[in-house]
Amino acid sequence: MSRTLRGSDRPWCVLAVLCSGFFLIIMDTTMVNAAIPAMLGDLDAGLGEALWVVNSYVLACAVFLITAGRLGDRFGPKRMYLTGLLIFTVASGLCGVCDTAGQLTALRAVQGLGAALLTPQTSAFIAVLFPPERRGTAFGVWSGVIGLSAVAGPLAGGALVAVAGWEWIFLVNVPVGLVALVLAAVVVPDHRPRVRHRWDVTGTLLATCGLAALCYGLLEFRQPATGELTGSATALLPLGIGAALLLAFVVQQRTDHDEPLVPHALYGRGDFVRATAVGAGVYFAVTGTALPLLLYLQNVLGNTPLAAAQVTAPSAFTVGLVAVVVGRLSNGPRAKPLLVTGLLLYAAGLALTAACARPGMNAWQLLPAMLVADAGIGCTLAPAAKIALGGLAPAITASASGVLNTARQVGGVLGSAAVGALLRARLATELPTHAGAAAPELPAPLRPVFTDAFAHASGDGIARPPAPTGLDPAQADRFHALADTVFRHAFVDAWRTTLLLPIGVLLLCCLLSRKLSAGDGRQATSPRRGRHARRPRHRAAGRPRGCPCTTSP
Repeated sequence: MSRTLRGSDRPWCVLAVLCSGFFLIIMDTTMVNAAIPAMLGDLDAGLGEALWVVNSYVLACAVFLITAGRLGDRFGPKRMYLTGLLIFTVASGLCGVCDTAGQLTALRAVQGLGAALLTPQTSAFIAVLFPPERRGTAFGVWSGVIGLSAVAGPLAGGALVAVAGWEWIFLVNVPVGLVALVLAAVVVPDHRPRVRHRWDVTGTLLATCGLAALCYGLLEFRQPATGELTGSATALLPLGIGAALLLAFVVQQRTDHDEPLVPHALYGRGDFVRATAVGAGVYFAVTGTALPLLLYLQNVLGNTPLAAAQVTAPSAFTVGLVAVVVGRLSNGPRAKPLLVTGLLLYAAGLALTAACARPGMNAWQLLPAMLVADAGIGCTLAPAAKIALGGLAPAITASASGVLNTARQVGGVLGSAAVGALLRARLATELPTHAGAAAPELPAPLRPVFTDAFAHASGDGIARPPAPTGLDPAQADRFHALADTVFRHAFVDAWRTTLLLPIGVLLLCCLLSRKLSAGDGRQATSPRRGRHARRPRHRAAGRPRGCPCTTSP
């Protein structure tokens, strides 16, 4: 008890320690994105396998987040935080010694499990360490960690790839994770809500299998250049199964009157439902656009991983800075207009990026558009969390935090999978088209060879095809140069079209956010839903024993 009380006297110190582990797991995602081109060459993998390396982590994190929030309620958020950080650290070390893309994908899923156990505990601690009037600022700091990790991740990843190899983007997590473990064990109070939950095995299985099937279908989707549907037949069945399982999950959650994964008390919270959907949409865009941007900077514009990271660092730093400032401003009715402004800025920044991108440009010319987009991201993070969790009873805060973070991660999974699938499909169309237009620049005997090299492109490759054997050096150089030109122009055209998808999602989120309340903690609920929402079905006191929320920071 004494340790809990001492921890509550220094909430900002506790939050700083918690954010160190949170920073590590977020930074790992951005580091991996920065190193993907180097990994593909080393592991002899394609764009589809690269998307699996990214999405296995996010998918595993998404499907276990709600359960992780429940475990935090039952066994205490500190225990789950330490367990998650330990799993993440061990899995990181094993990722660093992988020699195939399949092994890396599997171990990235284990990393995601550790991240899932850790993530909801950080935001749950904010609810018990800070009074309502200070939570906006605390969520601003928490959100700023995401922006700072977006700066540090690509920079650290680019430097490590250049100096030591891509394996070290994982191996470096081991000493950093061990230090974060020791700090958390010493500084973080052992708050234990002791809320006993029934485990919703059916809901967990439906959500896990549904998301896995849906993402598998999206990631395996192909658009063959021949126009036949046989190439994508293996993806259509998982897509249908995934959609059916997720629909069954929704029905099961609404009809389960014992204790489903999504507490019934949250259904009547209109602001929670809408803000959670908006958060999912933002993460759809953030995660979906990250890898294509780095592929553009490295594979199209020819920047090294470190040079590409230097280009993205100023705009990513903007996320952290804006998130902290906006967090301080979102402690009242300004949360909603700040959220709407952020969504519009983000959509406008992506539109500017699509308009400005072209082959052969200086990468720094893209920075103004990226700054607008990242300022928009920074404006959305803290207000969405504040509106979603504001006014909730402490007894359901951890579960609500798990649902909120799950929705974000699910949005990220679907964004990465959907945008990646669309990019591959557009590349499969654009590569043969540009190859046919460029072929007349080659000598007549080389034209059919050149067009055939692109004719059956699946969109899975992220570089030019090799020149055929038997060419003299001059012909080979000409073939390579023209193939590079075709790839760069095809990628840019495909990328521009692909960006329309996250822009559309953000505009839909903007329309949805108009129905939010002022963001001052007064939830918009219907009378019937509101009465139902005030009767949580689990056994919980209004203020758990040993909870440090009574002490003002």
